[in-house]
Amino acid sequence: MASSNGHTDIVKLLLERNPNVDLCYNDGFSPLIHSCLSNNTSIVQLLVKHKPDINSQALFGFNALLLSVQNENVEITKLLLENNADCNICIQSKESIADTVNNHPQYTLDKLKQDLFNVFVKNKSSHVTDYVNKKSVDYAFDVVAGSSPLHFACFEGNIDIVSCLLDHNANINMTKEDGTTPLFLHVKIGHEDIVRLLLDKGADTQICRLDGASPLTIATDNGHTSIVMMLKITQRKKKVKLSS
Repeated sequence: MASSNGHTDIVKLLLERNPNVDLCYNDGFSPLIHSCLSNNTSIVQLLVKHKPDINSQALFGFNALLLSVQNENVEITKLLLENNADCNICIQSKESIADTVNNHPQYTLDKLKQDLFNVFVKNKSSHVTDYVNKKSVDYAFDVVAGSSPLHFACFEGNIDIVSCLLDHNANINMTKEDGTTPLFLHVKIGHEDIVRLLLDKGADTQICRLDGASPLTIATDNGHTSIVMMLKITQRKKKVKLSS
């Protein structure tokens, strides 16, 4: 409770008694996960010193790193990664989330979808907010379900967090259920600087989603001319390299 409410002094006093820092609510939210959810850097710093299970997952598969990335908190994200947070743990799939909701009557799928939608239209860059506002709550649910921290960071367009994750061995070509890789999320919204970074780091431009769409077709359909050029140049370079 103290960690979720941001009471730093109380947390300090409690930690002096060497409590179980991984003690969770019924929903699996540990003090560390709560602190990341509430964006409280000072409490996260205190908790990490006491060696919590940094990769523990709460309801729907959320964990400390996923929430710090969702909140675009670079400082917490770096701290977690420096303490061996696994940057390839994903949120549950849509089907698994639906099953989890059915087993927890205090939640409804409609409310969860609305909450996820609200995450993307509040306190995000105007680029992301404007894009999501034109979509539905189901679209936001599709973005989140099955996502890795890198998928999240790519959708939100935070290049500092994307760089940090890549520096800690995030799987650049990790696919969701529908075949979506992090690159797809960039080319869709138009984060040119991050597309360039992913391509420089070896993102595969040839991976297609299950519906047959490729990063190139997505960028073309969304009118991102400069990204289309980047993708074509990368593909040409790869062909030349393979033929030489």
